[in-house]
Amino acid sequence: MIKLIRIEMLKLYSRGLSYIGFVAIFLIVLVIEIGMFAEGQKLLDFLIKSLSEVFLLEGKLINIYTVTYIILNSLWIHIPILVAIVAGDMVSGEAGRGTFRLLLTRPVSRAKLLAAKFITMQVYAALLVLLLMGMSLGFGRLFFESGDLIVLMDTINIFSEQDVLWRFLAAFGYGIISMWVVAALAFLFSVKASNSLGPVISSMALLILFTIISNFSIGIFESVKPFLFTSYLNGWQLFFADPVDLDQVAVSLFVLVVHISVFYLASLIMFVKKDITS
Repeated sequence: MIKLIRIEMLKLYSRGLSYIGFVAIFLIVLVIEIGMFAEGQKLLDFLIKSLSEVFLLEGKLINIYTVTYIILNSLWIHIPILVAIVAGDMVSGEAGRGTFRLLLTRPVSRAKLLAAKFITMQVYAALLVLLLMGMSLGFGRLFFESGDLIVLMDTINIFSEQDVLWRFLAAFGYGIISMWVVAALAFLFSVKASNSLGPVISSMALLILFTIISNFSIGIFESVKPFLFTSYLNGWQLFFADPVDLDQVAVSLFVLVVHISVFYLASLIMFVKKDITS
């Protein structure tokens, strides 16, 4: 199994498509950090103008943690697209290149082959999020110093510098799991399709539809929301509440893991029964 995963890793990173996500994250984070370094104080002054009339705010409010939080909010809609582009090609790409029959001539079961591809895809999704974390918290130190973090949610939460890093690590860890759901969804469509474009479009269309339903406070949608994975994709924000609602975090993670399992099992059933003609 390890040998299969190694082969799939080599195949994945031998294609230029696999590097689009890494390059995109690098450039977008770099642009945001340079922009915040140049104009961040003006933006923050505008956002907290009403607060400055009530509170006396001192210190470096534009710091590495503030910018990282902004990046998390800004990019979480883009990362699913980057994940879906590669996940949608994991299985359908083999069909499009006509290499499936050759793969299946090896003494390896379809279940093991699919599992190797699935694990490879999930490692790729995790690496994208880890790059986002490294760029934000590591590379960002070239532009910004450390400091306290102000989070405007339902309440105004101010976290000291000593109380912030673990929250970001937990948020990024949660983000990896949420991106695994997106990867599993695109992977499911990839098993069914014979080209790479269809799975990407289908998974993103479904993601957009479910996101709209999750964010609309309409009675007809309220009973559906708890069962949609999109209702929990932004659950990383739970780690910036004070105190952190661990019960809600556990529920969110449980729902995401269930979706990953269901998407994979559906992919496995479809792939085992799939008629390979290419």
